[in-house]
Amino acid sequence: MPLDQHLRYFEDPSGSRTIAELRDDPFQGRWQSQSEEAFNQGYSQSAWWLTLRLENPMSQPVESLLELGYAVLDQVDVYVYSGPELVRHYAMGDLQPFSERPVIHRFFVIPLQWAPGETLDIYYRIKTSTSVQAPPTLWQRDLFEERENQANIAQGLYYGAMLVIAVYNLLIFLVLWDRSYLYYVAFVLSVPLFMASISGQAYHYLWPQAVVWNDHSIPFFLALAFATSALFTRRFLRVRQWSVWLYYGLGAVAVAGFGCLLLSFVAPYVTTIHLLVPLGLFACLFEMAVGIASWVKRVPTARYYVIAWLSFLAGGTMLALNKLNILPANFITEYGIQLGSVLEAVLLSFAMAQRITEERRLCFAAQDEALSATIRLKQELEDRVRQRTRELEQLNSKLQDLTNTDQLTGLRNRRFMDEVMLREWSRCRRYQHDFALAMIDVDFFKRFNDEFGYPAGDACLQQVAERLGGCVRWPSDQLARYGREEFCLVLPETDASGALVVAERIREAVAAQPIITEHGEFSVTVSVGVCVGRPAKQPVSAALKSADMALYQSKNSGRNRVTLFHLKDLDNVCTLSVKRPPRD
Repeated sequence: MPLDQHLRYFEDPSGSRTIAELRDDPFQGRWQSQSEEAFNQGYSQSAWWLTLRLENPMSQPVESLLELGYAVLDQVDVYVYSGPELVRHYAMGDLQPFSERPVIHRFFVIPLQWAPGETLDIYYRIKTSTSVQAPPTLWQRDLFEERENQANIAQGLYYGAMLVIAVYNLLIFLVLWDRSYLYYVAFVLSVPLFMASISGQAYHYLWPQAVVWNDHSIPFFLALAFATSALFTRRFLRVRQWSVWLYYGLGAVAVAGFGCLLLSFVAPYVTTIHLLVPLGLFACLFEMAVGIASWVKRVPTARYYVIAWLSFLAGGTMLALNKLNILPANFITEYGIQLGSVLEAVLLSFAMAQRITEERRLCFAAQDEALSATIRLKQELEDRVRQRTRELEQLNSKLQDLTNTDQLTGLRNRRFMDEVMLREWSRCRRYQHDFALAMIDVDFFKRFNDEFGYPAGDACLQQVAERLGGCVRWPSDQLARYGREEFCLVLPETDASGALVVAERIREAVAAQPIITEHGEFSVTVSVGVCVGRPAKQPVSAALKSADMALYQSKNSGRNRVTLFHLKDLDNVCTLSVKRPPRD
């Protein structure tokens, strides 16, 4: 049964009043009645005295438990009077060893026994650096134990759920090495440890002998929660990508949180708490604003973050306002943050899972884009290579043409003709096909050149070359300038009659029209020597020598004529002594 409405209280600013003084009649009028729903004086340096009267109207003895349901009071002295007699005195508080409590419990519980019709006066003296809250409740032992079993099950589920979530995200961190998971694990662990510290469960189950650490644990875990939540927020929402100012603002909150964490070891509890309470209010509102801003910026996981933190920050805000004595102490303000923190942790775990899914999707998309870009670049590179290859082939072809072309006449040169002559000679010898070779020389060219000069000689050669080219009609026939005024014509697959026809056509074409120069028009003739037949074992140089000797035979016979030698007579021809005329 709650006894808040039955309380009377007295403030002792100096903390020097004794129980004997307060029980004297002159002080009775200075007691104030409790009118609020719960006794909550906020943070105070005074000592506070509480008293209530319990009567046993029954005809049998009564055994009950009187609970003071706030676990972090530093000093709690309980005096039990039956009439004028002091029946019991209990010295409790979280600055006392846990094992010295009359009832081993996270709250301050004392056993009461009184006879039928007996009246007990209970006096509490409370001196604490924490918030002065003292909700007294009178319990029957069986109901108390039932309540405790239910509370332990609920608290076990809460701490178990938070531990599972923390371990799960820690394993993800060990796989991905993403610091946002590490910050989240630190936050998820710091919140239940803070709740366990403020509810007395940590002192009961985790460190019952660590009196000094227990006094520092509440601001330590609260500061750690503020710092890690800020670090988690700015990394989880990728704040730096869309707002540098908010990114550094969250960093400032984290620095302040770690500063309070260090301060909790050296400064008094009340000093650190007075810094942490406004920091917590600001951090709650600021991180909520960052979440909403990220939602507006269309950050993929922002909606989960906002919904999750709305539940948790609502509980945290109510707890902070409760400690500032703005909100009354009740079940919602004291324990709503636990429900909110579980819901927040579950929703954020979903958000983290969605983040992994989104990052995998982006990774696959990036891989596809990279693959497409690689294929595209490869195709572009291949196209460029093909284009450059074509350009190089064209340049090589042009260079080859320049190398194999006579610059004056535009015909092929001697280098090209030697290659063609050898190739066609070898082919005709392999397949025993006819082969014809004609050597053509301009008659009296030296005299013409000496008389009219080199420009006129060049014009003469150009016009002769043009007329020779007009006489070559088959693609396989090859014509080249072989010397100064000499030309060479290879006629594959051509017998003696065909070679004579071509040779006569050439001779007539040159002689038919005069050569036009800047000095006037002049008649020019050519002499032609032809070698025909099917190659045997002779080298191509023998055919060239035979055609050359046939050419000089034409020169010796009066010029402007055609002379033909057969390959079958090549051995005889090679032994003939043909007198070469002087150079024309």
